[in-house]
Amino acid sequence: MASAMAACSVLPGGSSDDESPATRRVSTYDEAQDAKAKAPAPEVPDARSGGTLHVLSSATPHTFDPTRVYHLDTLAIMRMVTRGLTQTRYVKGKPVLVPDLATDLGRPNADFTRWEFTLRDGLKYEDGSPVKAADVAYAIKRQLAQDELSGGPTYGLDYYLGGDTYKGPYKSGDDFEGVETPDEKTIVVKMRKPFPSMRYYTSLPTFSPIPKSKDTREDYSNHPLATGPYKFGSYDPGKKLVLVKNPEWDPKTDPNRHQYVDQMVFDFGLDTDEVQRRVIADNAEDQTALTYSNILASNYDHIRGTDARRRLVVGPSPCSSYMWMDTRKIPLAVRRAVAKAWPLSSENRAGGEIPGLTWRPATTIMPSATPGWQNFDVIGNKGEGDGDPAAAKKMLTDAGQLGFELSFYYSSDDENEAKIAAVRKKALTRAGFTVKAIPAPSSLARDLADDSIRPANLRDGSWCMDWASGDSVLPAILDGKKADLPGAPVPSFLDVPAVNDEIDRISDLPAQKALNAWGQLDKTIMEKYLPAVPLGESGTTVMHGSRVGNVIIDSVGGMPDFSQIYVR
Repeated sequence: MASAMAACSVLPGGSSDDESPATRRVSTYDEAQDAKAKAPAPEVPDARSGGTLHVLSSATPHTFDPTRVYHLDTLAIMRMVTRGLTQTRYVKGKPVLVPDLATDLGRPNADFTRWEFTLRDGLKYEDGSPVKAADVAYAIKRQLAQDELSGGPTYGLDYYLGGDTYKGPYKSGDDFEGVETPDEKTIVVKMRKPFPSMRYYTSLPTFSPIPKSKDTREDYSNHPLATGPYKFGSYDPGKKLVLVKNPEWDPKTDPNRHQYVDQMVFDFGLDTDEVQRRVIADNAEDQTALTYSNILASNYDHIRGTDARRRLVVGPSPCSSYMWMDTRKIPLAVRRAVAKAWPLSSENRAGGEIPGLTWRPATTIMPSATPGWQNFDVIGNKGEGDGDPAAAKKMLTDAGQLGFELSFYYSSDDENEAKIAAVRKKALTRAGFTVKAIPAPSSLARDLADDSIRPANLRDGSWCMDWASGDSVLPAILDGKKADLPGAPVPSFLDVPAVNDEIDRISDLPAQKALNAWGQLDKTIMEKYLPAVPLGESGTTVMHGSRVGNVIIDSVGGMPDFSQIYVR
């Protein structure tokens, strides 16, 4: 990938301006790099220390293990607790890749098959012990323990030297040829093919150092060892997380993060509409609260033209949403009928989406701001509308599949999820399918969707670019060599040798030549195999209370940057 990183933006860096959604345009930005960014981070004007930030969420994280976290919310939370080798900082509203635990952005060899990083001086864990290169190396080895630690990034399987055979430290031991630590400060990562995007990959929490002696395996999620400004104070899985200040974090080692609030209290699994109404009302404790669940259309209409509208921060998201179809269970002819019948407009209305603000139409797997993206529409719906149930029923009849059973999970304790499920069931039934909508509590929804042996043959999902290039999209979610891995990293389970081989071929191309090749492969996959119905590209909105200051949308992560927030 080239040194510039592009992503989809509505309002770069986030905005509270009362701009009509209809006037917003998709734009792109270039992510600059500053290998010499100085620490500590510049102070936020007028910021105050102290107080408690309350974060109200309808989602329920299923893990806080840094090796496994891979949803936007857990990534954003863990960036306050753990630190990677690199990170993104915002300068005048624009993202800039800067060092984190490392002294620079990494030093590659000429063909990007060897990367060297050096740790800063003065790095400590929450218990006061020093951070060592061996701890980063252990975290890298841990990334490959897919049988035990599924669901996280899988780039190492593709790129690390020996990553295709090494099974992580639990099964394969410590001897891994892909990483070396010549001294206590130096990490050398070796690749079996060029990986120019490595410096972006190292910004993820999966590169957070973990001392081997402190690895409690499945229990590590309950209290990961902190290197960031906050540490776990208490955690009730599925319900509440309290982050408190980490006294061992030294701002002189960190060019981006702050430690303004005394604690952050996250409440999970709440009703979307209820928490938005609470924050809009701005009473008592909710004056120091925010919710990152995208604002519903009904609540947006309620605040339009009021002072509360100034407390809605609007920003970009790197994400696209899909309905993945299990290609092992649903024949291609049936998949085409599913796509023809899909009720995009009705489900968006039911879910409270706001066109141009929280949702934009999509017809491709790759987000439209990805370099090399191609504009095509295989389904023929322009990414919107309510499909053609009569045509879909004829397609099923012609294929001898009338009455084909479709099944999917939905969060039964979220009113909007239930509404969307009802819309889908009604539309698909009209099109000649037998539909089984399976209710599940939100605390289990993510795990159930990621379980490859569960009965559902449709899977709601979204993919958010780790960096804006096709190599952070198609290999991650459509490489059939990973289709059988735990955690369903390939949610369509598409495993076609021609596609897998083409992914490998493009991955070996020089970065600039690969850009257009990824776009062409996207088109080929949709035309020949149709593994998903694109549901749209998203924006990000954050509603906050009147005493919450400096809410900035991380346009790379599609979430608020908690490290910049203070309480008035």
